[in-house]
Amino acid sequence: MSASLDTIRNLPPDPEHPAITIAIPVKDPDEQIFTRCLHSLQEQNLSPYCEIVIIDSSTRSVKTYQDFKDMLRVFPLTRKNVSGARQDALDHARGEILVGIDSDCVAEPNWLEALLGPLDREKGIVASMGHNLPGIEGWISDWFQQSYEGWLFYISAEIGDKRYLFTLDTKNYAVFTDVARDVGFDEKLQAGEDHDFGTRLRRMGHHILYAPDAKVRHIHRQTLSQLLRQQGWHGFGYGQTVVKNHLDIYCRRPFRHLLKQGLILLLFPIFMTKLAVEYKKGGWKGMRSYLVTWLITYRFQLGMIRGMAHQGGWHYLKKRFLSDIFSHYHMAGAERL
Repeated sequence: MSASLDTIRNLPPDPEHPAITIAIPVKDPDEQIFTRCLHSLQEQNLSPYCEIVIIDSSTRSVKTYQDFKDMLRVFPLTRKNVSGARQDALDHARGEILVGIDSDCVAEPNWLEALLGPLDREKGIVASMGHNLPGIEGWISDWFQQSYEGWLFYISAEIGDKRYLFTLDTKNYAVFTDVARDVGFDEKLQAGEDHDFGTRLRRMGHHILYAPDAKVRHIHRQTLSQLLRQQGWHGFGYGQTVVKNHLDIYCRRPFRHLLKQGLILLLFPIFMTKLAVEYKKGGWKGMRSYLVTWLITYRFQLGMIRGMAHQGGWHYLKKRFLSDIFSHYHMAGAERL
């Protein structure tokens, strides 16, 4: 058991001075899923040491609040965007440790203890991120899970028996509250606030550790259109973060990706040949996977260009184009992730 968990266990549970704040941004939630989310938090073995802070920006009344009113502190959103909701929650947090989960996520048993386990101030490990699982079955969830696990590998480095992260996902994370207040969430960002927060936290000299046993099920993306829309939004947030934090993501060049995809469509026989190869390797499932990956990559890269234009303007976009197309060109002052 970690020093942080030992400290919590040795404290008497006190509703007025909780050790842990679980923060949830809420906007017109699916009542059934939200109820499952709160039930899963209620059943955590550390729940007596917790408070649950809700930042609500709903356009309608949320009935679920009535069923759990004794365990919730509900506040209206006072800032903009989901990043503003996370900052509002930080302002209201009374716990020494801030934990994040979303209203469409359901925590697995022992999630909270597993998430807090890696935290260790003396070693500089001030934040942790758990593992997300699909909440439904189907090929869309299977595809997303493969993509998510690839993303985990991309944003991390294994040192000894631990995996250190370069950034984090705020739907399943924990951080010391005072450190989070030093870093803060940027309400000007419409998306990608978690990548921005993680990047700035690490630049302050802190570490983020992966907690593979801290699992939540994300009940989202049930159709292809939802998945494509979300990937475009993720790309937008990623593009904003790249500009704001001067990152040169050399293995994610949106202009080069879009150019390659355009050439594949222009050279239609090559595209059909590629589909035939995928069909031979994996049948209809393999061909579908290739087509979906093609569409999602397109939406993500297009969203990333939109995000970079929104954050940095056309002058930055011109420099980014040169950086993407000509590999020898490096953005001045940029940091490689």
